[in-house]
Amino acid sequence: MKPAVFLEFADRQRCARQLASDLAQVLNQTLAQQARAGLLLPGGSSPQVLLPHLAAQALDWARIDLSPTDERWVASDDPHSNYRLLHAALPQANCLDPRQGDSPQRAASQWQAQLAVWLPFAAVLLGMGEDGHFASLFPGMLDLQAALDPLAVPAALPAQAPVEPCQRLSLNLNMLCQTGWLGLLAFGAAKRSLIEEALAGSTQLPVQALLDNGHVPVKIYWAP
Repeated sequence: MKPAVFLEFADRQRCARQLASDLAQVLNQTLAQQARAGLLLPGGSSPQVLLPHLAAQALDWARIDLSPTDERWVASDDPHSNYRLLHAALPQANCLDPRQGDSPQRAASQWQAQLAVWLPFAAVLLGMGEDGHFASLFPGMLDLQAALDPLAVPAALPAQAPVEPCQRLSLNLNMLCQTGWLGLLAFGAAKRSLIEEALAGSTQLPVQALLDNGHVPVKIYWAP
C-alpha cells in the first residue's frame, strides 16, 4: 500500500477549495462508471469550511448517496447532529440518517445494513480531534481496539465520547476503509503535531490506526 500523502495549504479556504475539487473529481469518475456513488463525510467544525465549496461543485447530486462517518445520539434536527449539518449543506444528495432504530444498538445494526449496499464507497473523508480520535472512535473508549482492528468485519457500532452528548454511533475502521479514496481533514498546529507523530509511528492514538490501516492510503489535507 502507498504511504499517506500530506498536503499542506496556506489557509483553510484554499485547503477546502482543493479538497472539494478533489472529492468532485473522485465522485464524477465513479458516476461515469456506475449508477450511484457513496460518500461519507464528517461532522464537527472542520467540514463547515468545506461544505459550501463542495456544494458548488458540478456534480449530479441526485446520484450521490451521503451519510455521516459518525453521529451523536440526539434528534436529527438537533444542532449537534452531523446528519442535520450535511443534509442542510447538500440537500440534493440522498442523505442517510444513521438513526435507523429506537436504540443505539438497533440504529447501528440497521445503518450498517443500509451502508453495506453502497460498498465500496466512492470516497470517505474523516475529521480528527485534538485527542487523536476520528469518527467517534475515542481514546480510552470501551472496545476501542476491536473497532480499530483492520481485519474486523466492516460495521457500525454504538460509541461513547468523553464529552456531551456522550452517546454516539460510529463506523469502525474497516467499514471506513471500504472505499476507493480516503481523506483526513485537519486544521491547526496541535492536530499537525499529532499527525506527524502518527506518521512517524510514535503514538498509540486512534489516528495511528487510521494512517496504518493497510487497506487504502490516506490523503491528509492540513492548513493552519
